[in-house]
Amino acid sequence: MKIVRDAWQTFSLTDLLDVAIIGVLLCLTLFWLRDRASRSLGVVVTTIAMIFLLARWLDLYLVTMVFHYGSVAILLALVIVFQQDIRHGFERLTSWTWSPGLWRSDAPGDRQSFGLAEILAEAVCQMADHRVGALIVLPGRQPLERHLRGGVDVDAKASQPLLLSIFHPKSPGHDGAIIIERERISRLGVHLPLTQQAAKLSEGGTRHAAAVGLAEVSDATILVVSEERGTISVAKDGELQRVEAESLVPLLIRSLQGAESANMARPSWFRRVSVPVLSVAGALLLWLMFAFETEMIQRTLVVPVEFRNLRDGWEIEEPKPTYAEVTLSGTESAFALLDATTATVSLDTEREGGRLRNYWRTEAHLKNIPESLEIESVLPEVVSVTIRRKSNNDSAGQP
Repeated sequence: MKIVRDAWQTFSLTDLLDVAIIGVLLCLTLFWLRDRASRSLGVVVTTIAMIFLLARWLDLYLVTMVFHYGSVAILLALVIVFQQDIRHGFERLTSWTWSPGLWRSDAPGDRQSFGLAEILAEAVCQMADHRVGALIVLPGRQPLERHLRGGVDVDAKASQPLLLSIFHPKSPGHDGAIIIERERISRLGVHLPLTQQAAKLSEGGTRHAAAVGLAEVSDATILVVSEERGTISVAKDGELQRVEAESLVPLLIRSLQGAESANMARPSWFRRVSVPVLSVAGALLLWLMFAFETEMIQRTLVVPVEFRNLRDGWEIEEPKPTYAEVTLSGTESAFALLDATTATVSLDTEREGGRLRNYWRTEAHLKNIPESLEIESVLPEVVSVTIRRKSNNDSAGQP
């Protein structure tokens, strides 16, 4: 409780900005690890972070040294082993930031989405009734090129007869997937990456494995028609869900508009809130461990004494103080803000009249000492000097 109280008293606007930036970065990282990255990457990163925090908290010298000197090697190993997950994370971040679809007009897009959704729904339902297998890819904002293999460029306007002819069992390209972009079929006979998580497929076959495999590495929406069972499924965000014919059109409209599918299970309030809360808590914990320091240290500085505004024809009698010893206390980070070369005791000597005795409290005239540092003592506590007119002999000696 004392640490929390001290932290609250010293918490500043810059600390708030520091925590906010780290919180946002942690939130993006946690969302990516939860929704996109492989489970193994999440486990590895979490384990390494927990070991490092535990080592710092318990002052485990050997483990801390391993992290200190081996951090570059650990980072390189993570990049090499999980390069696909990391590349996908950057692709997703880029698509959020620069996608032109974020700025398009809604009205034309709504009409196009509705027309294409109806064409796809009618064709898919007819293929399901006749037990014709199909695999249709609707790209999202992320590029798909590196995940696709083979295929033939066609650039044809999507229509129900064309879709039925492509997936006809005797058609050369019926076993592959087709890519539909902006109401046009850009490629057919495309091979997609297969998922390695068989538990997601239920009773699905190769088409379903390909659909889930592409959904795991991109934000595309993939329609699958089962040749054996005549069912319609949608793969999105790494999950496969069977859908009914009547819900297919609104689902496709939302997918074509770049929004989350209407029939996909939405996360509960706890799932939505948990990641931001954990991110803020993690950022505050990191601030307490690395930025906030409770250990107080003391340092003594020799600070010069300067006399300002001494009028012409006046002088300060010797001996006069030329320095003061100032003892300061604070944390290491607070002392990092101190520039000892600029610290000074600045005294204003402007006076009129004859011989004058002047007194100043030294601490009140200390300059360029950060507010985060406490002044423990100042020697001398009071500066006392005599200011007098220069004698004629002194004046005569001047050139």
